[in-house]
Amino acid sequence: MTPVRRLRAEDNQVSEMEILLRPFDQNIHMDSLMELFRAVQTEAGEPITASSEDMRDQLTRPNHFRWVAYWGNTSEELAGYAVLFHQTPDRCYADIKVRPKWRRNGIGRQLLDRLIQQATTLTTSHLAIDVTATNKDALRFLLSQGFRYRGDTWALLTPAGADFPAPVWPDGYTARSFDEVQDVSRLVEGSNAGFSDLWGHWENTPGLVNEELVADRLKHFDPAGIFIIYDPAGNVAGQCRTAAAKSGSAPDRPHILDQPGIAPEHRSKGLYEAMVLRAARWLTRQDQRPIRLESWGDTAGTVAIYESLGFELIEHEVSYVRELKRNDPTVH
Repeated sequence: MTPVRRLRAEDNQVSEMEILLRPFDQNIHMDSLMELFRAVQTEAGEPITASSEDMRDQLTRPNHFRWVAYWGNTSEELAGYAVLFHQTPDRCYADIKVRPKWRRNGIGRQLLDRLIQQATTLTTSHLAIDVTATNKDALRFLLSQGFRYRGDTWALLTPAGADFPAPVWPDGYTARSFDEVQDVSRLVEGSNAGFSDLWGHWENTPGLVNEELVADRLKHFDPAGIFIIYDPAGNVAGQCRTAAAKSGSAPDRPHILDQPGIAPEHRSKGLYEAMVLRAARWLTRQDQRPIRLESWGDTAGTVAIYESLGFELIEHEVSYVRELKRNDPTVH
């Protein structure tokens, strides 16, 4: 791929160095990518969580496009990395990482341009990037590139052995596991009712989450760990799913509790508390280990409910979105 020469903003001179972009190649770039991830996490003061095992698992996922960047042709270390996920017909998610010592040299901008080029060829209308809510430099960069705030993502954690009391359901409301229900249409109903108005979900696209899609997803989950909420009239009021950690995995590898999706007209009834407790108690019966609750689009008020149940907020990102035009000639 042709090297990219650029103009240095600080002195308006063409740099003698060049930014080199390459498609990611697992056989060539894996070790260097792990080093880049570790450098980014260290600079941010975050625990080192990057692992080749997790990365190789991600590489098997479809609809992903990846690039790496080098600063000049004399360095063997990666200066940057970008990944694009074609999530839905009208939305792509992206992530950009730049090694701290190479920041403010235009690398993030060049990687973003490549992401936008790829997204426009996929005829999507939105490109979303999630960044840590306190990362002011990243937020300023996204705003300068035409991105605007759209929603929040959250992750919370409880330690292994946390005690969860029995849920108290509002009068007339009940929850049943999917292995009892065995009706995909009810799960589809709960998903669309609970998530369509919360940014970051497949349900944002009307008709996308249907019985075929949900039936395919069910292959990857234990039906006993998926729950459907019913209101007093027997209508679906929401749903929640879990993913227990694989047997034999590291003891600090958490179970996953995917956020409860509650229909707007039922959100004031206390169903978030009851559903989280129901799902968490099921997970603790599988194995005593930490539980990670993941949320896309929830409000700070809803997250405060999770915290009141003993979950500690460990990640808060904001989602910024740029609207795209098909084959936009203004792409840099």
